[in-house]
Amino acid sequence: MPQENRRIYRKDPAQSSAPRRPAPPPPSDNWQGDWVTPPRPNPPRRPAPTPEQRRAAARRTRARRRRRRQLLFAGTVGGILLASGIITILLPKTVKGIDPTAIPAAPDIGSAQLVAPLPYGGSQGSTNVQALNWGAVGPVPQTAETGYTYTPTPEKSIVDVPEFGRVTTAWFADAAFLGDSLTEGFCAAEYGIDVGGALICGYKSISPNTIVNRTTVTSPDRGEEVALDVLTAAQPAKLYLLLGTNALVQTGGEQSFLNYYARMLDELSAALPNTRFFVQSILPATQEAAADMPGLAPDHLRPINEQIRALCAERGMYFLDLNAEFSDENGYLLADYAQPDGVHLKVSGYNKWVSYLCTHTPYSKQNPYQQGSTYYLSEDVKQLLNDIP
Repeated sequence: MPQENRRIYRKDPAQSSAPRRPAPPPPSDNWQGDWVTPPRPNPPRRPAPTPEQRRAAARRTRARRRRRRQLLFAGTVGGILLASGIITILLPKTVKGIDPTAIPAAPDIGSAQLVAPLPYGGSQGSTNVQALNWGAVGPVPQTAETGYTYTPTPEKSIVDVPEFGRVTTAWFADAAFLGDSLTEGFCAAEYGIDVGGALICGYKSISPNTIVNRTTVTSPDRGEEVALDVLTAAQPAKLYLLLGTNALVQTGGEQSFLNYYARMLDELSAALPNTRFFVQSILPATQEAAADMPGLAPDHLRPINEQIRALCAERGMYFLDLNAEFSDENGYLLADYAQPDGVHLKVSGYNKWVSYLCTHTPYSKQNPYQQGSTYYLSEDVKQLLNDIP
């Protein structure tokens, strides 16, 4: 473009420096004079905060943060509890848990009056037996469909029943006793031994093979009968078993005896599927009597009782070691409890026997504990516990 035809536009300096003002409104008919814009007042300047004000503001900020964290935590916990409650309501009963009556109740450690400490509880609450359900220990139910194989279930294990407290003889109201003449002594009117109305199946001169072969025996109270048939008809909740003295008087037939003993336990388990078994150790003879009855000497009986205990362990039955209560320091039957023959028991022996059984029972808050026992529950406390969901 030619230089002479180029136009140069310049901005008016007055226009660039002067501030723009809004156009005034049109004057009214009676207005006279110039339009004047009122001056804009400057806002007041805030004074700078003092150090104390800054610290107070920081404290308020921290307090707000803590409240937010607390609200968040409370909301999270509430949500978890609400979800757990909904899941519990929706789950079927069989998933929520097993029958609570089959499990021993945990003690209320807040009140020493209530219940006993947990079985096997140590100083730190530890336990030597893991997850043992006392209510579930018992014989394996057998049916015709299974062929009576008597296969032990692996989840069941035997433990010796330690001293848990003292029940009253009402504990034996639904029990039965099976044994030889030692057990028959419970029926002796002159002894007057209280076993709470238990069914006594005590017969002279019997052994495990008598039960297995269904041999007819004589009860001093009921006359002739077959022991297994009597027990099958009664279906006791508990069965106390003591057999073996007659078969072991002399040595030489130990293996045959154990074979019959195992078969007897299997036959009883099949006939009494809902019964809890308490197998008692075979008692020795006194030291004088053992000279004529070497099979009842402590050294001979000890391994046999251990094998009986192993048979019980395979079948989920309880084992009660009577020898610990009735033996002297050498393992022989204490003479204070023995009849002159060195085998049968005096009245003091039967009282000791019942006392031992009353203090060696699986723990349950429903047991009829004797008042004054460590494990006693008053009727009021029982009702209180029963009312707890």
